[in-house]
Formats: sequence, C-alpha cells, structure tokens
Amino acid sequence: MKLTNHILRTFSAGFVLLLSAQTSNAQQVCTVHDKAVVQLAKQFDEQVAGRGLAANGKRMLELFVSETGSWTLLASDPSGSSCVVASGQAWQKLAQPLGDPA
Repeated sequence: MKLTNHILRTFSAGFVLLLSAQTSNAQQVCTVHDKAVVQLAKQFDEQVAGRGLAANGKRMLELFVSETGSWTLLASDPSGSSCVVASGQAWQKLAQPLGDPA
C-alpha cells in the first residue's frame, strides 16, 4: 500500500488522475506510454519484464520489475495512453516458466 501511494504521488505531478471504472473510490494514474516507461525507470529502476495483449486485443499489458522487487502493471491502449493497473513489492522471478512449453 505504501509503494502504491508513493507511485500515485510521484505520477500525479505530470499525469491525469481518473476514477477507476471498477471502483468509484479508486484512482487510476494515466499518461502517455513513453512518459510512463521513463518515469518507472527513473523513479523505481523498473524495466519491462514481459507483455501481452488482453483477450479483447484492445489493451496491451506490460509488467515492469526492478532488481529490488518493486513492480508495476501498465495497461496501454492503441492511442498510446497507459494506466497503472497495479503495483507492489517483493516480485519474485521464477527459475523456469510455469506450464507446458509446447
């Protein structure tokens, strides 16, 4: 919770705050994708660790992770707008991927 609040404060200076569609009390931090990537690297030393398309194909999800274990999940739309979906601490990279590689 402390890291999430820190990210909200850091991003809010240059980002637009929107009410989340899921919860009327939650705030979501959004900005241009390139700015988000630079801010995550600069403030938290986080780099992209993986990405994929949402089932509807209209959003790209990217996971950014630091060596210290902080992490941020961004959702980006085709227009280049990115929003922080979730963030936290204690990320652990698995030695090998889960599931069948075939």
